Amino acid sequence: MTDFAQTGKKRAAYDYVIVGAGSSGCVLATRLAENPDVTVLLLEAGGTDTHPDVQDPVRWPWLLRGELDWGYQSAPLKNCNGRIDRVPRAKMVGGCHSHNASAWVRGHPTDFDGWAEQGCHGWEWTEALRLYQRIEDWNGPPSSLRGVGGPQYVALPDDPHPLAQAFLQSGQAVGAPQIVDHNAESMEGTALFNLTIKDGLRHSVARSYLLPALERSNLDVQLHATVHRLLLSDGSCQGVQYWHDHELVEVHAEQEVILSAGVFGSPQILLLSGIGPAEDLRRLGVDVQVDLCGVGQNLQDHPLLGGINYECSMPLPAARNNGAEATMWTRSESARDVPDLQVAILEFPFVTPELLPDLPTTNCYCIAPSVVQVASRGQVTLRSADPSAAPVIDVNFLDSQADRNAMLAAIAICREMGASEAFADFRKREVLPGLRSRSEMMDFVRQATTTYFHPCGTCKMGTDRWAVVDPELRVYGVTGLRVADASVMPQVTTGNTNAPCVLIGEKAAEMVLG
Repeated sequence: MTDFAQTGKKRAAYDYVIVGAGSSGCVLATRLAENPDVTVLLLEAGGTDTHPDVQDPVRWPWLLRGELDWGYQSAPLKNCNGRIDRVPRAKMVGGCHSHNASAWVRGHPTDFDGWAEQGCHGWEWTEALRLYQRIEDWNGPPSSLRGVGGPQYVALPDDPHPLAQAFLQSGQAVGAPQIVDHNAESMEGTALFNLTIKDGLRHSVARSYLLPALERSNLDVQLHATVHRLLLSDGSCQGVQYWHDHELVEVHAEQEVILSAGVFGSPQILLLSGIGPAEDLRRLGVDVQVDLCGVGQNLQDHPLLGGINYECSMPLPAARNNGAEATMWTRSESARDVPDLQVAILEFPFVTPELLPDLPTTNCYCIAPSVVQVASRGQVTLRSADPSAAPVIDVNFLDSQADRNAMLAAIAICREMGASEAFADFRKREVLPGLRSRSEMMDFVRQATTTYFHPCGTCKMGTDRWAVVDPELRVYGVTGLRVADASVMPQVTTGNTNAPCVLIGEKAAEMVLG
């Protein structure tokens, strides 16, 4: 079978019902269906991934609006002049792996050891490494730390853009070494991004995992199926109710329901089903099933600055591969144990809408920093009891002084790189932010900060009172229900989050099947 649209729900009940065909859900469904003795239904609110802009990895910025995106917006950002930011989330099979920048970043080993230290035993770096080696089909410099022969193709960019090469060299200006593979021995320094691009096309989990699995008779995929609520009875999850083709449909799960609806979708479904902070639910007229205070809390995202923009001294060559082929991890303070900043070179201009009038030309490139060890926390709450209403997404960027200080340090590092000899052949002038005092630079940060598209943490895994799921991803207070997606991360990883989401799908499958 070569088309996701050719499948659909064929049974009234399945052993496992998975909600969301994203980076975790596609992997989870594929792995569960490897057992021929179980039946699996994968529900996806969006459609297929066949749009040409999906398959062309350099076109990802065009996907962040329109019918392939949920169209979410943030609540007013109180630390960013009350601005409302877009919050892109993919609405198609493959989830955000079908509209992201194709970067494959495992995270720092201390990320996973930190999860374990918070009570999430079984998620240590040694375990994460085992799973990554199973996942990957690494087509780069040999390393005993990389996986070969797994479903997910990963490689370095072919024929990188000259700006990417300049960026690699510019790290010398700030004492950053150039490293061959940021997913091997060390991620600190400048490096070409690991990318999930194969033969010039996006190679998402929809293609690497799910599509080959559609031949299995025990796996069905239902597209355009928006889950409204869980079917709960006597503390057990029996199935889900979803909207499809202008009608409500119920499907029952003989074993388990697994929510992989993402950082906003999974807590929204739990809340609509009466699982969450009891007082908030009653206020909206939702019958309380389980009083679970952590649902929707602990929202984290990497704030990205848009950005340090330079006018190019020549017509800028067209972007290649994903248009962001090189990156760097570094520290805002030398005393830090691990990198807390990530920087990328963008082969196009990048600003927030508020700063667009200050961009005099589009013949620009951008050095874009992000804080990747964040202290600020936000939340996701229900707007109403109407399942069709978008949730309230309070990202709460820059709420912590530590995050603000780190971003100011990142700007100084990026400007030093941008002014280095490595960019001499490209740099005409810096157009943003330009010369500013520290207070003026902070004003710029408030106007220029946006999402790095890495939200997570709203159904936190752990053992404390704010945890929503246990280390086996089982929802507290309900049997037959798990969550497996970015929402379970206790702490956001140090970099792009797609690879950790794939890992969560793999780990969840092992836990479910025992």
